[in-house]
Amino acid sequence: MSTPSRSALADAATDVVTTPGSATLLKPLEVAGFWAAVALPFLYVPLVVAGPSSSAEQTALAVMVLAHVAALVLGHRHQTE
Repeated sequence: MSTPSRSALADAATDVVTTPGSATLLKPLEVAGFWAAVALPFLYVPLVVAGPSSSAEQTALAVMVLAHVAALVLGHRHQTE
């Protein structure tokens, strides 16, 4: 005798119930961190190639690199499952 298979909705509901609250709250931050880490180099690489000429550009470059590092740390656990 075989057991009936569970539906995808039942699996998702079980995952939500068994997932700790902190993991549920951190998931959007992980996703945002991952995609920010993907997008940020497109913003600051042109500035690196052109060379920051003013102190404002140097500050902006430093802030973007630090934001990229923070995004890498925050989004490194993101999985598409």
